[in-house]
Amino acid sequence: MYDVKLNRIFLKKVEIPSISLDDFFVGAQVTILSRVLKVTDYGDVHTRKKFEVDKSRTFAMIKPHAYANMGKILENI
Repeated sequence: MYDVKLNRIFLKKVEIPSISLDDFFVGAQVTILSRVLKVTDYGDVHTRKKFEVDKSRTFAMIKPHAYANMGKILENI
């Protein structure tokens, strides 16, 4: 990491076994070497494409009159 204000390197690459890739997503707060860092955006387009596929979610609401067809609805999703 690079400190823009002081114009110098602020954190070098180091392995931290207590942190996994699942801990990093937009909006997450990660503590690295006693510093709390907030993930605000992706670093590049390739990273965005990779993580958006893994973190995508789907919401489906099945209304009461469609309970009889719930199996068919879920299969189509």
